[in-house]
Amino acid sequence: MLEVIIVDDDQIVVFIQKKMITNHEIASNPLSFNQAFSALSYIIQEQHRKREKHFLILLDINMPEMNGWDFLNSLENHEEKSNYHVIMVTSSIDSSDKQKARKFSTVRGFIEKPISATDCENIKEISEISHFFERV
Repeated sequence: MLEVIIVDDDQIVVFIQKKMITNHEIASNPLSFNQAFSALSYIIQEQHRKREKHFLILLDINMPEMNGWDFLNSLENHEEKSNYHVIMVTSSIDSSDKQKARKFSTVRGFIEKPISATDCENIKEISEISHFFERV
């Protein structure tokens, strides 16, 4: 099972991402969190309940309190990290952010806001999660 989670403090961005993810059949009901800490708590709690569960996490970098980097550092240290598939979705066009993101084993991609139809189709092609989207 793949659960999709949007972590972004901008509610307009969350609204757009939910629409795109639903319309492109990535998830019928993605969850959203406007605070990274709340999302992290939820994911770890769910992972303890269902070990076979995977998470596709659309993560913003710049957020108050706990930013995207802090979130990624916490995931990297978690025993079930192979079940976490993070797409960085950010307004940052800084190439150093892309390089930094590549250092995390949980990061599968980097998208500049706003998320597009092409981005959604590319998400379905990511090797670690593509089997969740295969048609029978």
